[in-house]
Amino acid sequence: MLEEALLILIYIALIVFIIALIVLCIKLIGTLGKVDKLVDNVTKKAESLDGVFNMIDYTTSKFGAIGETIAGYLGGLVKKFIKRKENKYESEEEIYE
Repeated sequence: MLEEALLILIYIALIVFIIALIVLCIKLIGTLGKVDKLVDNVTKKAESLDGVFNMIDYTTSKFGAIGETIAGYLGGLVKKFIKRKENKYESEEEIYE
């Protein structure tokens, strides 16, 4: 008699457990639907910002090119100035020799 009662109690517990798992799975499916909508929304917003990021990238590229041009020009001036000084010192040494 006790064995039959325990067996019935175990069956009832398993049925409750299975029902709880089914309810949990249904809620999980609903939650995944909401998460999917949220991810789609975030993706749309990120795509709308792509234009801004492309503009920033273009602007920084142009500033970098301008900076390189200025640095090259200044480097050339310094190089000419140094060569002019070296040539001046060489010509003075030739005079004294």
